[in-house]
Amino acid sequence: MSSTVAVQLRSRAVKLLFDRSPSAESGDRAETVRSTIAALGLFDPDGTSQAEDGLRYPFAILPTDHDEHTIPLSIREYLKQLTQSANATATSLACGSILAGHASEADEFGDVAFWLGHGDYGSGHELDLLKSLNLESAVPADCRIQELDVSPMTGLPATVNVSSSTDADLLQLRELLHRLSTVRVFCLHGEYSLYILLGHYDAEGHSGWAGLLGLGVQS
Repeated sequence: MSSTVAVQLRSRAVKLLFDRSPSAESGDRAETVRSTIAALGLFDPDGTSQAEDGLRYPFAILPTDHDEHTIPLSIREYLKQLTQSANATATSLACGSILAGHASEADEFGDVAFWLGHGDYGSGHELDLLKSLNLESAVPADCRIQELDVSPMTGLPATVNVSSSTDADLLQLRELLHRLSTVRVFCLHGEYSLYILLGHYDAEGHSGWAGLLGLGVQS
């Protein structure tokens, strides 16, 4: 039996992948991921009990038209590792989201991976990305896109203050991010600041757009 289960959220054009294995993340790290998904409005107001029934760790967001059974196990495992590693690194560096980093005034929001598959999601197609993940309402219609510099040393945006690149969690995250090409990080400011790391995954004969979502708070 697969340790991954997809939940189609009622009235939402999105699916969530949950880890239901005995070793699934729990506690604070899982809660910060759930807080991000809830703040983005992706949990049904009356449907969270389904997520609580043995499905405590959501690790990836998919467009609803994606059949999760067609996504290879290697990609699902990569997405799970990416979410786990991003949140472990954030914890080790004393921040909530590894994308919002120390620029955020809040630490209750973690990062969650997403998978878009094939499509045109390069620069200039940010709205298409938001629509695919049902996130148009998360930012104002006239929102300005802020591109963020990415450190060549860590692979992380400049929002993160890193004193050493030898942290074990950071090294693992860097290795995972290096599997993505044409990586960019950008931010859209609304009620929350929505941070998106986007790159192209191509490994073991499988390819598609993937990345991380994070939330920050700036006054």
